[in-house]
Amino acid sequence: MGTRQLYACDFEVFGKVQRVFFRKYAANKAKDLGLHGWCKNTLAGTVKGQMEGTQQELNEMKHWLQYKGSPKSRIDGVNFSDMIPTNTYTLKSFEIHKDNSNNKENKQLKG
Repeated sequence: MGTRQLYACDFEVFGKVQRVFFRKYAANKAKDLGLHGWCKNTLAGTVKGQMEGTQQELNEMKHWLQYKGSPKSRIDGVNFSDMIPTNTYTLKSFEIHKDNSNNKENKQLKG
């Protein structure tokens, strides 16, 4: 039985990708593909993340991030890092990391 070469890749998605369930749909797609990793909202209004899997799995997810997204999202662009070979997964699954942007904004508004 052959071993599967794993790779890691960072990404950042630009456009209307917050408040449109982008992270939820991205996590579901990643899990369907068997990817491990994470994604989160940023203060800049983007979604950043990291994914780990085979080259084919990563390429399928890259296509989804560039051209599909969640039903109400609008993708203006995506930046991907180079695929870096790795020996093992660093996370057990694909997770949505909570962002602190709303908490920070609320604290600033309250004074």
